[in-house]
Amino acid sequence: MEIMIVISLIILLAVIALITLNPKKQIEKSQDTKRKQELAQLSKVLEDYYNDKDCYPRPSEICYNDTGVIPCNICGNDANSPDFNPYLSQLPCDPQQPIKKYLYQVDDASCPSWYRIYTTLSNTADPVIASVGCAGGCGPEPDYSYNYGVSSPNTSIGNSSAPTPTPQFVECQPEQSVYRETVQGCNVCKSNYATCKESFPDIIIYSDLSCYILCF
Repeated sequence: MEIMIVISLIILLAVIALITLNPKKQIEKSQDTKRKQELAQLSKVLEDYYNDKDCYPRPSEICYNDTGVIPCNICGNDANSPDFNPYLSQLPCDPQQPIKKYLYQVDDASCPSWYRIYTTLSNTADPVIASVGCAGGCGPEPDYSYNYGVSSPNTSIGNSSAPTPTPQFVECQPEQSVYRETVQGCNVCKSNYATCKESFPDIIIYSDLSCYILCF
């Protein structure tokens, strides 16, 4: 009986630990951190390259799958990845390669004057996504399937041509059920809030005499 109780307690503690730690979420957080660090490092390296050669790397000098078509992908672990010494002993790979890949985009294949490197963060609610201009999606049109990246100083990672969600102001009516938003203590219409929150994770609450939700 005592052994059964001990086993039950161990199982209970293990379940609590799994729920609390959420291993999948921790792995995704670690992968996102790696993506940010690798792209930040690569961005610095590409500036060194530019200072030496007055051009950013051509696709053939940094991509493993360059076919003469821009954009292409970066991954030093691929057998076809070019040698990038002395700037980097090995080019980085997305932690989930080949499911997710670092995408390299330039304006000119012969002597690029700017570059953008895109990736996809697992945590789509990460505020850095909006801060780099990818709340509406980033990357080559028409998919805009990336949500984070780095770029040369003379351009930006955000797509000015990417579709921007239309702002929506929704006033809560007295008969509607409301969702209590702790930010500014504003009541937001539950049905509209749920739809908007799912589509656009970056929410601004405007509170005056009435409560609204603004999605952008």
